[in-house]
Amino acid sequence: MQQQNPLQQALQEVGRIAKTLHILEYVDDPAFRRRVLIGLNKGEHLHSLARDIAFGRQGRFHDRGYEAQLNRASALSLVINAIAVWNTRYFEQAQAKLAQQGIPVPEEVWHHLSPLQWAHIHLNGSYHFTDVELEGDFRPLREYHGSRARPAPRLESVEIDAGLLQEEEDMLPLQLSLLGEDEKDR
Repeated sequence: MQQQNPLQQALQEVGRIAKTLHILEYVDDPAFRRRVLIGLNKGEHLHSLARDIAFGRQGRFHDRGYEAQLNRASALSLVINAIAVWNTRYFEQAQAKLAQQGIPVPEEVWHHLSPLQWAHIHLNGSYHFTDVELEGDFRPLREYHGSRARPAPRLESVEIDAGLLQEEEDMLPLQLSLLGEDEKDR
């Protein structure tokens, strides 16, 4: 076995101190934990988008050559960036349209929006660009008709399935048993 250099040992110990302080802060500070988890979720969201885009060959790069792998990775990165730019530009358009309608978007909302949304993008199939109508550089936005909250249905028009209701009642004690004793009283 090779003996370590004293300077290398000292640097490892300093690194352990920093790691220990980070772990203690993570355990002690709920706001810090929340920020870390939000960052992890953003990374997972990006990987999920990449998996959905690169669906061929189960999203794996089977090329052996470095340049071929680099070309595939660069193409994937280009498509992800194009989606992010597309969504960001449409966020700007939507904000301008809402402001024009007298509905300002508060600044706090922008912290919770991610341009890495792709449910509205058709990732596979045929693409037709012949009958596209643009307003300037953009396709027309869908109209905003107020809050997404929908009025509750009238009770006379709702049919209740007794079997489904019984299943929900059977599951209720199971769900409550997952709570601690002090949480049940809340």
